[in-house]
Amino acid sequence: MYQKHSKVNHALHRVQGRFFQAAMWAEIVIAAFIFAAVIFQVVNLRTHLPKDAHSQFVEFIQIVLDILMCLELITMLCRHDMDSIIEVMIFAVTKNLLVSHESSVNMLLGVIALAMLFGIRKYLFLSANEVEAHKQHLDFIQQDRDD
Repeated sequence: MYQKHSKVNHALHRVQGRFFQAAMWAEIVIAAFIFAAVIFQVVNLRTHLPKDAHSQFVEFIQIVLDILMCLELITMLCRHDMDSIIEVMIFAVTKNLLVSHESSVNMLLGVIALAMLFGIRKYLFLSANEVEAHKQHLDFIQQDRDD
């Protein structure tokens, strides 16, 4: 029974890893599309685009940011750590700041929320790498005490 559970658990971890890799590759592909769209917009600036070109570009950016938020959500579901949760929240606030054209007060509140998220990320929790380094440090101290 235990061996069967272990095989299922291993298979689930493999599938989870594949989703994570697919999400990362999709982010790279979308970044390439964004880069191409920005280059296209810069090249066409000299030809004085019609007025609706700006609204089309903003709509394109909104759709791309929605897709990126979904990919970050997939990453969050695969990794199960606090870093990915904060990243999803940062993407959501950033999308709102970039796409919506709200009042100055709402923009200020969005910037404050973004600053708070970065502050939480930096000062209120340890990343997975920092936790591992801390654990290794504690193990080293314990070994030193045992000797």
